[in-house]
Amino acid sequence: MANSASAHGKSSMQRFFLICLITLPTSLAFSDSNSDPSLTFFGAESAGNSSNTIPPWTGGITSPPAGYTKGDWHIDPYAKDHVLFTIDHTNVDKYGDRLSAGHRALIAKYPDTYRLPVYPSRRSVSYPSAVEEQTAKYLGKAEIVDDGAGLAGIVRGIPFPQPKNGAQAFWNMRVSYKGGGYRGYYTTALTTANGGYELGISEHEIEFMYGDERTTLENLDNIKVRAVMTTLRPAKNSGGMYLYHFLLNSRDEERRNWAYSAGKRRVKRSSMISHDQPMAGSEGIHIWDQGDMWLGPMTEFNWTLIGKREMYVPYNAYTLHSGDTKIDSIVKPHHINQDLTRYELHRVWVVEATRRDESTHFYHKRRYFIDEDSWRIMFAEHYDEEGKVHRFTEAHHINFYEARVFYTTLDTYYKLDSERYYLRHVDNEYTPFDFSFDQQASYYTPGRLKMKAKR
Repeated sequence: MANSASAHGKSSMQRFFLICLITLPTSLAFSDSNSDPSLTFFGAESAGNSSNTIPPWTGGITSPPAGYTKGDWHIDPYAKDHVLFTIDHTNVDKYGDRLSAGHRALIAKYPDTYRLPVYPSRRSVSYPSAVEEQTAKYLGKAEIVDDGAGLAGIVRGIPFPQPKNGAQAFWNMRVSYKGGGYRGYYTTALTTANGGYELGISEHEIEFMYGDERTTLENLDNIKVRAVMTTLRPAKNSGGMYLYHFLLNSRDEERRNWAYSAGKRRVKRSSMISHDQPMAGSEGIHIWDQGDMWLGPMTEFNWTLIGKREMYVPYNAYTLHSGDTKIDSIVKPHHINQDLTRYELHRVWVVEATRRDESTHFYHKRRYFIDEDSWRIMFAEHYDEEGKVHRFTEAHHINFYEARVFYTTLDTYYKLDSERYYLRHVDNEYTPFDFSFDQQASYYTPGRLKMKAKR
């Protein structure tokens, strides 16, 4: 499905690095085997655009702003920025080529309330030095294997800084840097048509094995992510726990799941969930593989790299993230309170997924818009059989600057034939993610679920 990047001989590789280190600044020193000094080590265009509406990347946020204390909600480093203009039903055609089909559909459906406030573009993404070092260490060695099911030859780095096809771009997203893990609240909100909502709250303890500083190719053991979720609300499910391992290569097995029932006080292996099955508690608005914008295996779709575009995307969403922003002020009828959002012009990779002939997935076509700096999905369009956008998902990101992790702070899920919508990570009234959380592998085992329940 996808070819690995070609590898140079040892001597030519050494000469390549020597030239790069002598002639390029540190942030640009390492790129793809087809070296391009205009690109950052992670493959983004270092320069801004010709109209100066996208700035150059100068390292992102490398230290917290004054006044921030670790554990607090994150101070907005761009609080003094003002809205440049607002896109709504009166001027949507003027900006149509820089908007997703999902945004245009929501503006058309809710012309009186849905709008996009556009702010100055801030390339806030930053990385720990280890990500750059690992990308350089495995330069040209990463390869996609087993017809797209797995990634080999690299750990803790960007596999394909200059992707040659859609599968490579999407694998960059799948292993995008998220730190080594975190503890936080996994809070969902199922809304009603009149703006009411029901919260679901779980504690989430997660380890991203691919990005953990202790991980090597030798000890990765094919586990990409492992996590424990403990249900707190609704009350009828309180105390239940769910353990899962996501595997890096899904050829033989995609994930392993275990559930602890508080009522029965026992742990059992959970059955696999179909990737297009509605997520429990979402009333069919959110299907399973839309989680974190994408949770399914690669092998159900063919992946096409359409190219790169300048688009208005949700970015630096510190107002939506703030502990001073109440959930009641976010949840409004039909869609979130767009006055609390922030959109910026950024370059994104556009990847189209088309259903394979042997797949029975509900969707035959989907499009993903991946930020060039973070390799994170900004939003995704899911098309029905008639070629119309049926579902639209969107991730509002911030730089968790104490950890140099660019990650979502609120995900929105819209089913365009419904008046309701669904939210994930709407945790403003709890605590922010703690990226210093760390546990040994033994913590994420079925035997520990019962022990955890007894504490």
